[in-house]
Amino acid sequence: MRAKRCKKNCNPPANPWVFDEEADMNERQNNQDRLAAWADHTLKQLPARPAPSTLAPRVLALVARQASAPWYRRPWMSWPRHFQILSVLIFSGVMAVVYSVLLPQLNAVSPTVNPDQWAQPVSTTVNLLGTLGNAAVAVLRSAQGWVLASVLGVVATLYFGCIGLGAACWRIVSNSR
Repeated sequence: MRAKRCKKNCNPPANPWVFDEEADMNERQNNQDRLAAWADHTLKQLPARPAPSTLAPRVLALVARQASAPWYRRPWMSWPRHFQILSVLIFSGVMAVVYSVLLPQLNAVSPTVNPDQWAQPVSTTVNLLGTLGNAAVAVLRSAQGWVLASVLGVVATLYFGCIGLGAACWRIVSNSR
């Protein structure tokens, strides 16, 4: 911020320096405008670079490859209409099966049912998680320090080994293309 000496309307014991944020912002904006104008002028003076001679054949080959792709590799909106309808029917059927198999209690419960029936699966899950947590705490308290350190070391080694193996596999697969 730029400080200006107070000229009038200042009390003598008050701070004689007043910060003018608006002037500072205007100066920054002017500097940015000058920089933008200079960059624009400099870039417009550069000669136009010709496209590589291989660009057009590569683009045309890519367009031809995309046009010759089978219908199931194209975006869904470009599928044939009968396959779109069939896929919507299959998706709806799968969702109906999932809804009826995984959520059967929702079909049997009506809005007039006692709210305790809605809360029973939740309370059962909370009780199960509490029991498992208490068992884990009991095991951790009874284990000796070196056992915990060894187990954590093995888990960390396996975790980072999986990350490294996955990265290596990804590099092999991505480089073969």
